Amino acid sequence: MAFCPNCEAEYREGITRCSDCDMELVGELTDANKVHDTSEARMIAFQSFKTSAEAELVRDLLEQNGVRAFVEGAEFAILPGSFSGEVVLVVDERDFERAVEVYEAYFNAPADEGQPDNQ
Repeated sequence: MAFCPNCEAEYREGITRCSDCDMELVGELTDANKVHDTSEARMIAFQSFKTSAEAELVRDLLEQNGVRAFVEGAEFAILPGSFSGEVVLVVDERDFERAVEVYEAYFNAPADEGQPDNQ
């Protein structure tokens, strides 16, 4: 038998690539060759936001850079389109340093960084 290290689907002998993930199959699934880390995660607060839109924007940025994150809070309020309560972005503690690095690089970069010199 062969297995996909990404989705863990089982294939019969002779098939070498996963039809769903387009990944090369392996003879057996081990912690070393599985793509997804299934160990227990400890999620910790990263930052609070006033709106869920802000939190989702940062979550998307972090996830695009390999940080496991999700948004907590943001209960719907009486008024359409509004939220009440604290909106918190949480990250896997194993990714916390990377989350800080990505956030700082994106949101705290000098305003003129990457701009051409007009001299």
